[in-house]
Amino acid sequence: MFDATFWVGIAFILFFALLIYKGVPKLVLDQIDHKINELKNKINEAENLKNESENLLSKAQGKLQNSKTENNDILTKAQKISDDEIAIALEKMRASLDNKEKSAQNKIEQSKNDAIYQVKKVATQVALETVEKVLIENLDQKKQEEINVSKLKQSIEKLKNIN
Repeated sequence: MFDATFWVGIAFILFFALLIYKGVPKLVLDQIDHKINELKNKINEAENLKNESENLLSKAQGKLQNSKTENNDILTKAQKISDDEIAIALEKMRASLDNKEKSAQNKIEQSKNDAIYQVKKVATQVALETVEKVLIENLDQKKQEEINVSKLKQSIEKLKNIN
């Protein structure tokens, strides 16, 4: 009369009825609801962390931008200060070189004047010594006196022209 598939079907229906009677579907649904709530909590927590990290990122980017701006300002100021100091140093160096050049030119001019004075002095001494020797040697002779006098006049004229 009843074959094995019939009894398997009856056992199957009884098994599900027992499961329903014992509240297994409610337990399963409660577990699923619990897992869903856990996942929702984790998703909310992840969204909160994401929002917090985005806020931190925007703050960090703002600080980075501010530090870049400050860095550029500092570099600009440092470059300006450096350029100013270089300009001042160059101006001082130019002034120093100009002073040294003027000093060197003055020394050269002074040395030139000293050398000319020494040459004139020596030439005058030589001329006077020559005139004196000529006068001493030739006092006896009248003709030589005339020659010596003319030479003396020429030497005097030359000395006047030199001085």
